[in-house]
Amino acid sequence: MSTYSFDDWFEAPGHEERHPVVSAALNYADESGIEKHAFFSFAARSPEALRIWVSQELIVTGPFSQALLRLSALEKNVHLRAMMMIVINGEHGRVIKQKAPGSHPWLLNQLRLSMGMAKNEVQPVEETLEFLDLLNQEVESSIRGLAATGIGNERLILPEYSAVKSCFATCWPSTNYAKFLDANIGEDMRHSELLADVASVLIRHGADADLYYDAARRSVDSRVRYYDRLLIRVAQD
Repeated sequence: MSTYSFDDWFEAPGHEERHPVVSAALNYADESGIEKHAFFSFAARSPEALRIWVSQELIVTGPFSQALLRLSALEKNVHLRAMMMIVINGEHGRVIKQKAPGSHPWLLNQLRLSMGMAKNEVQPVEETLEFLDLLNQEVESSIRGLAATGIGNERLILPEYSAVKSCFATCWPSTNYAKFLDANIGEDMRHSELLADVASVLIRHGADADLYYDAARRSVDSRVRYYDRLLIRVAQD
């Protein structure tokens, strides 16, 4: 607080065009082709591949929600923080009788139950821990964290989860897969756009655009590498 700036906390962002670096990062995710990854072709005919996918998403979903909360706490500006809270609220949903039945983690848990998966099947594998380690490193910085969560997670979920939905429809249609996947597919375009807008404002006010873009590329590449390694794992079983 020794260098307090009133505007940092209270100035409302203007209606500026999105920073070109942020647009480039969004394009990098959109052009990654993650939905064409060979893992999904394999999972479309392998219930065991879908089981391990769900088990690892259960490992990631809680820490990802926490990462969003930690990231929002780094932001001083009330208006930008409120934009980030829309994303956080989307992840957590409403509370009814001390439960969050519409939260993304809980919907994923309902999918687990419909698959007959026991709790002890949910154990992290090495590639998942590596993915989370990078995410946690990135959210130590506001601008890098916005790239990791908004580009390498929320933006990639759109094609990624659409591919997973097709796998379930083909391979295991009796499970309760649609509610969880549709909740993410339906909300995460808006979430990625909100986080991109926050990043754009910060960059136009002095945040390092190169740090943002590099973190966006790392996070996208990390997710692709995760699927490379997951495919090797399931193909060996």
